Amino acid sequence: MRTANILMTVLFLSVPGSPRAQADHATTGAPEVFTATAEVKNANGAISGKFEVRLNRYTPDFDRASVETALRQGGYPRFLPALRKAPEVGQLVLGGSAPYAIRYAREKVEAGVRTIVLVTDKPVFFVGAWRADAKPQAGYEVALVQIQIDAKGQAHGTLAAAARVRPDGDGGVLLDSYTEEPAELTNLTRKPL
Repeated sequence: MRTANILMTVLFLSVPGSPRAQADHATTGAPEVFTATAEVKNANGAISGKFEVRLNRYTPDFDRASVETALRQGGYPRFLPALRKAPEVGQLVLGGSAPYAIRYAREKVEAGVRTIVLVTDKPVFFVGAWRADAKPQAGYEVALVQIQIDAKGQAHGTLAAAARVRPDGDGGVLLDSYTEEPAELTNLTRKPL
């Protein structure tokens, strides 16, 4: 009888139509797509455009550990080659631009808040130049996206389009500095891919 009860519980929790399975699927995990409007401002004015992240998967533990260890032990100069060797896990697209490869994707859930950190292998925009093909500024060779989704499903985020990173103290990466104020991601939505 006890074995039958355990089996019934396991079967109930794994059924796609169960409330628990639906809630988990709706709030976490790749593949997924995030869309938003990215708005950046500087002294000359503001510009906004369509933002989309297509995330196929989160960076596997081995690759993520290699990138994080390079950053922790060798700083930003060792981080860049390690990041660029990591497999592509998704793409970031701004407006009608060509996609930028996401090579670092980490997800953490704490106290009902889901935090996602994404890093591209090159910068996506230099706001001060107002051109997507502007020459990179030395030391700002990646873009970093941070998205937070609360327990109610409300999402907000930022995009540092040309940035440097540093270790976050929890094994991951954190925005260190940027060439311009990060873009605010408004009307941020998520859907499974």
